[in-house]
Amino acid sequence: MRWVLRIGEVSLAIEGPEGWVKPLAEAWAWWSGHVSDWVVRFEPDKSLPEPSAPLFQARPCFEDGLCYLEAPGFEGRICPSQGEAQLRANPAASLGDLAYFLRTAFALCAFERGALLFHAAGVVHRDFAWAFFGPSGSGKTTLACLSRGKEVLSDDLILLSRGRGGWEAWATPFSLCRGRRTVAPLKALIRLIKAPEDQLFPLPPAVALGELVASSPVVNADPSRLPGLLARWEEILADVPACALRFRKADSFWEVIDAEFR
Repeated sequence: MRWVLRIGEVSLAIEGPEGWVKPLAEAWAWWSGHVSDWVVRFEPDKSLPEPSAPLFQARPCFEDGLCYLEAPGFEGRICPSQGEAQLRANPAASLGDLAYFLRTAFALCAFERGALLFHAAGVVHRDFAWAFFGPSGSGKTTLACLSRGKEVLSDDLILLSRGRGGWEAWATPFSLCRGRRTVAPLKALIRLIKAPEDQLFPLPPAVALGELVASSPVVNADPSRLPGLLARWEEILADVPACALRFRKADSFWEVIDAEFR
């Protein structure tokens, strides 16, 4: 079976057994496309051992421009220069395992296309997307849940892509919390810090750059792509402000944001 995943201007054709591809196509129907940049192939392989742990516990390794994602029961290879990716997996692989490999391939495809997969929550407020980032546990999902009445693009991963009017934030299927809106103009990059009070303050450029690189999954694991990643973030920061938000478990932080971005 073949199905195309499309987010913004980034697309992947997924080929493999119907039992593996169809559930993804149904779950992610909102992101269906037609024309693809890359091809991702899933191949069941009974000669591989049964998985002993979820594939998401594996980390991508890079060598000579290739990306490898391997663990017991899985052998994944991504070749960005050819626009191809292949995952051989024991038939017992779960839908989550397949989705994680797709996410890895998508991050590299997006980077090659001039976009960026960003570890951040995206919330639409006043018709703009606000990207809240930070390491796991910094409060991305909490903030998304506190933003009642607002469209949530994602509580974990969004795509940043340059549109005709500037940088945009796109919803992705790589999270559990998301609304029906798919894209909004990007207004700000906000580093989250849990605190007993709400306060918004600027991030020094060097600090912002380091934090943003750390929140760029997959691409930041490849030393050969680091110069390009730094340049991509510098390009974004030239148009989009970065700051930090101390926030408590209440939706009052939006008042602080509105006071700064009038």
